[in-house]
Amino acid sequence: MLLRLARRIRTNSSGRITPSQLAVLATIVRHKRLTIGQIADYEHVKAPSASKIVGALEQGGLVERRTDPHDRRCSHIAATPDGIAYLDGVRAAGRTWLASQLDKLDDEQLTVIEASLPALEQLLGGVD
Repeated sequence: MLLRLARRIRTNSSGRITPSQLAVLATIVRHKRLTIGQIADYEHVKAPSASKIVGALEQGGLVERRTDPHDRRCSHIAATPDGIAYLDGVRAAGRTWLASQLDKLDDEQLTVIEASLPALEQLLGGVD
């Protein structure tokens, strides 16, 4: 049920990029700068797939590659200001969608959801 809810939030807020691109952008923003290999590891994909996703984000102006000054064979990927702003907008749209769905519930249903939050938080280990 939580996976379906997360998917619905993403579907109603992701805009012009794919869910995979959105996930990679969020990972890059969270970690500030990463190599393609690190992105692949975080996203559980192969490096060529990560590179393709990063290429699309780069074309969209959401991320940029920076050559490592100590190892010119290596480049780091960082979000651009536009990428950060885009992700902030997507997150705000997701919160807005969720709030609109919660507004459709009655007080009893909201009380049940509120009562379940501590257990859900414990399951998630206090993540984000």
